[in-house]
Amino acid sequence: MYRKPVVSGKFYPGTPIQLEKTCEAFVGERATNKDFFSQPVGLILPHAGYVYSGKTAGMGIKKATEYGRPKNIIIFGPNHTGYGELVSVWSEGIWQTPLGNIEVNSEIADKLIDNTVIFSDEMAHLYEHSIEVQLPLLQYAFGEFKIIPVCMMDQRLSTVSKIVDKLKQIIKEYPDTLVVASSDFNHYDPHEITLEKDKLAIEKILEGDIEGLYERIKKHNITMCGPGPVAVVRSLFSNVELVYHTTSAEFSQDYSYTVGYASFILW
Repeated sequence: MYRKPVVSGKFYPGTPIQLEKTCEAFVGERATNKDFFSQPVGLILPHAGYVYSGKTAGMGIKKATEYGRPKNIIIFGPNHTGYGELVSVWSEGIWQTPLGNIEVNSEIADKLIDNTVIFSDEMAHLYEHSIEVQLPLLQYAFGEFKIIPVCMMDQRLSTVSKIVDKLKQIIKEYPDTLVVASSDFNHYDPHEITLEKDKLAIEKILEGDIEGLYERIKKHNITMCGPGPVAVVRSLFSNVELVYHTTSAEFSQDYSYTVGYASFILW
């Protein structure tokens, strides 16, 4: 089955030439090391419109190009639409973007699906933007790769733990894999408050304290939309670096109503 883009021309340019120029502005040079990854690498990236979050995402992806190129990219995004299963894997077919088609790696998808929490399900992905917006930037940076798109409606820690157990085995078998968490950070507070709330979450991500992250989210009402994807990716790696952190005010100049964006590289 083909998954057609739904936010092309809205969140990012809809024509190949304009989109490629936009990606070049955010990422810079493509991966100059043409070798495949010798070890798994992780990214945490924002998923807003490129005019707002493209700089932050591009800086993270640029860091990942230093490791070479991935053969496979597993992308975890939150479910904003409410459609589909608790955790939905698009398990076969093609995802289309203005920069070309991307094949789904059915072999890896099947290893991830357990039919208790993690299901093969396309409905969750049909109108969801959190994974789609990552793809053109990744295509520009890395060229060809296969994807495993995973949409998380259920972001509880117990669910994160089940996913992580499966992923640890998968990335051992496929070390040339990039694992991406798609998440924006705090939403709709003034700039300074968003920075403060984001800092509380970022501290726990850097410490690798996943339970502490969830506790802070609850205690301080940190309205990041993808704690589940972030927790999954952070749990897989020993090392993490904050690449860039900002809010939408950097680009909109509206300091009263902001969204936080952060990118991390993990290895």
